[in-house]
Amino acid sequence: MSESQSAATAQVEVLQQRVTGLFVELCGDPDNAAAATAVDQALHDLDALLAATTG
Repeated sequence: MSESQSAATAQVEVLQQRVTGLFVELCGDPDNAAAATAVDQALHDLDALLAATTG
């Protein structure tokens, strides 16, 4: 695995953990607009990263 692939894999893992944490937070407080916005952005970022790394 190249250095850039390792970096991309690490970024994916970080974003996956962020999405998971934010989703749990949102489940605990479903009316929290800030958490909803944050998880939406994190999902968007993860989707974009996955699209870029899978070509």
